[in-house]
Formats: sequence, structure tokens, C-alpha cells
Amino acid sequence: MNRKVKKGFTLVELIVVMAIFSILMVGVMAITKPVSAIFRNTSISEKTYSYANNIQTYLQGKLEYSENIIVATTSNMDTDGDGDVDDADIAAWAERYRASHYQPTIGGNQMSAVGYNGHDVVYLKGKVHVLRLLNNDDTTLNLKRGEITHRVFDFDTKTPIATLAPYPAEKSELNPAFFDAQDSAYNFSYALGASNLTVVPTPTGGDSNEIYRALDKDYENDNSGINANKLDLTIVLDKKTGGSVDETRVKNSSTFSYRAFRSPVAIQIANLPLTNIAARNRRIATPVGVARPLFNNSTKVVTEADPSDAVQCGKGFAWGDQYFSNTVLPPKVDFDDDIYFIYSYTDEIELSSLVAN
Repeated sequence: MNRKVKKGFTLVELIVVMAIFSILMVGVMAITKPVSAIFRNTSISEKTYSYANNIQTYLQGKLEYSENIIVATTSNMDTDGDGDVDDADIAAWAERYRASHYQPTIGGNQMSAVGYNGHDVVYLKGKVHVLRLLNNDDTTLNLKRGEITHRVFDFDTKTPIATLAPYPAEKSELNPAFFDAQDSAYNFSYALGASNLTVVPTPTGGDSNEIYRALDKDYENDNSGINANKLDLTIVLDKKTGGSVDETRVKNSSTFSYRAFRSPVAIQIANLPLTNIAARNRRIATPVGVARPLFNNSTKVVTEADPSDAVQCGKGFAWGDQYFSNTVLPPKVDFDDDIYFIYSYTDEIELSSLVAN
């Protein structure tokens, strides 16, 4: 009786097939990995454009028609030197703004901006706005990196803001749910000026298999191109988990920090035109504030402020450092610092009920 012999694959044939299959899989993975990276980069670029465009629109709406503006950073804002920017520090800066624009001291005499209500010379009242762009988490106020906060100080041209405690609360302007939601996988960082991304060495504690980039101005400790005539803001979007590492670098005997972002990372340049300030100071090298009638608190005489005098009118635009030295240099990019905009609006300046005396 003949038996049928069932044929199968030999061990050698199986090994050969598995080897071929492995080679094919390696090829497929080699193709899909770059495609996946391109997809991730495209996805984050799309989100960057969408989010950054909304942030740019918001900031333009807040700053474009400001009457005067101070741009400061955390390093400037710590007025009492305790290493922390608290309510008193921010109120002190709001008071600096109020005093320089609405209650200047000229020739040893304190002056106050005033108006006429038809019967009496009266002091003015208005609001000082403070915007903060967070580059780090604020655990005290439970604010996340990337959030933008806003607070408003009411004032009159006779009373210092620093005496008006309790101070107004700092309120988040962006939806906090975006930063807290589990599906929110991105971080924001903000830098003054227009920067580009440059490849940097793997930072301490970073993944050597990943590519890291930093803003060129941050990596080079450079503030060139940051100016009042073209106020730009670089918005960086990176992965929330392990997306960035703060690293230290030494250059020209100077030690400074920079933020290295792991790929994928994307940036958007937001231009912040200061329309009112630029229009008022088109022919003046140093922007000057709005000229108003000034009441001499000693002689009780009202005089018109010189519209070209920054002492009488205050500075139309100023970096925070200008209040501590004669420098007019803008701050360097430093993600250790938050960014502050201190400003007011002409249409919020009104006559108060306080008669000048």
C-alpha cells in the first residue's frame, strides 16, 4: 500500500523566508519613520500657526492703540530685590508708569496732568494695564507656562497707585482648560524679537537620539533686531512632555542659559505694530508720550507740556532697563524671564471729580 507523503517547508526555507520578511520590514520602517516625522512636524506647524495667530490677534488688539508702553521682563520687575515678582512689584511698575506720564517732576516741582470741566481745573483719571506672558509655570497663582494674564490698575493723576492696595487680581486671558486638558500636548514660550531655530548640541539630560533646536538669539545671547520701531514676538510651540530642556552655555567668558527644544518644534513670528505711538513720533528719534496740561502743585499754575519733551510727557516707548540706567538697549532673549507690557489707552483717560488744589 502506497502512503502519501505530505510535503512542507524545510527549516532552511523558513529561515530564508523570515530573513526576507525581516529585510522587507526594515525597509518599510525606514520609509514610514521619516513620513511619520513629517506628519508630526506638519501637525505641530499647523497647530502653531492656528494658536500663534490667535495669540498675535489678541496681543495686537491689546497693544496696537496703546498711548504709551513699557516692555519689561522679570529681571526688571523685581523692584524690592527679593527674587520674586509679586503684587507690590507690579503695582510699583504701574505707579512708575502713572507718575512718569501723568505726574512728572520738573525742575524740582511735582506736576499733575489736568483738564477743565467747564468750571474747575480737575485731575484726570484712567487705567494702567499690565499684560504678562508666562515662560514658566507660576505655582503660586497656579498658572501654566504659555498663559497670558492681564490686570488693570485704576488711578488718578494725584494719588500714587502704590497706596491703593489691595491690588487688582491677575486674570488669565487664554482659556486655562487648554493648558490643563489631557489632550493638550503642547507648550508655549515667548521671546522678544524675530528669531530663527538653530540646531544645538544635545542638552544635559536630553535624548541623544533626538535633534534639539534653540532660538538663535537665545543660543547666542543676542538682542540685535529687537527694537521699538518693529516690535516682534517669537512664539514657540513644543511638546509638553520632554519637549524642552533649559541648558547653560559659556560664550566669551559669559555664562547664560538657553532653552533647547526637542523636535518637533515650530515657531511663529508675531508682529506687534504700535500704531498710535509710531504715528505720534514719526519724526522723533525717541518716542515721547502724550502732551497734556500740567498743574504745578506748588505754584498752582497750569502750563502746557512740551510735546517733544520726554520728561514732561513721559516716554512713548521704553524698555524696563531705562528706569534703572541710561541704557536704551532692549533685553536679551531669556526664557527664565516672563515678559510684561505696561500701557494705557487715550480713550480711557477722563476728567475726575477731584479739583486741582
